[in-house]
Amino acid sequence: MYKTVGFLLGFFISILLVSVLMIIMSKKLNTDNAAKTKYDERQQLVRGNAYRIAFWSLVVFVIIYAMIDSTNIVLPCVNTVAIFFIIFLAILIHTIYCIFNDGYFGINNKPKSYYILFLIIGLLNLAIGVLNTIEGNLYTDGKLDLPVVNYMAGIVFVILGIAIVIKALISKSKAEEDDEDEEDYA
Repeated sequence: MYKTVGFLLGFFISILLVSVLMIIMSKKLNTDNAAKTKYDERQQLVRGNAYRIAFWSLVVFVIIYAMIDSTNIVLPCVNTVAIFFIIFLAILIHTIYCIFNDGYFGINNKPKSYYILFLIIGLLNLAIGVLNTIEGNLYTDGKLDLPVVNYMAGIVFVILGIAIVIKALISKSKAEEDDEDEEDYA
């Protein structure tokens, strides 16, 4: 009981701290020192599509989870961990769709700052996961318990950081190809 209350309290305090830090840092992450990210019309359409795809993916994952939960299939984790896994999958779907369709970064964002931030958050969560592993907190009654959520969050942020780097390399390659094509026509 105390472990769950402690986890939830820590989780909510972390969300609060991250929210406050993001508000403060958003000025540093934007080129115009504005606190709010600005998107053009095409980016807003991409973001709307990403939300729709992520929402329906979440619905499908929850239905699959409910079907599994209603059977005698024993999951290797507690129910809360399974729910967090589903939420993280939906977040990945949304964010990766936005990244690869140029809808994640606003017209006033500094992408390098974001992937550095994502990698740092990911690595810190993985470090917390390692500490939980060392302390023996990952399993309760033979099932993965709440501390494994740090591993999941760490993996999500590292994947997103890598996706941003891959998209930057793809965009750079396309820009170089476009420059070469323009030189050929000149």
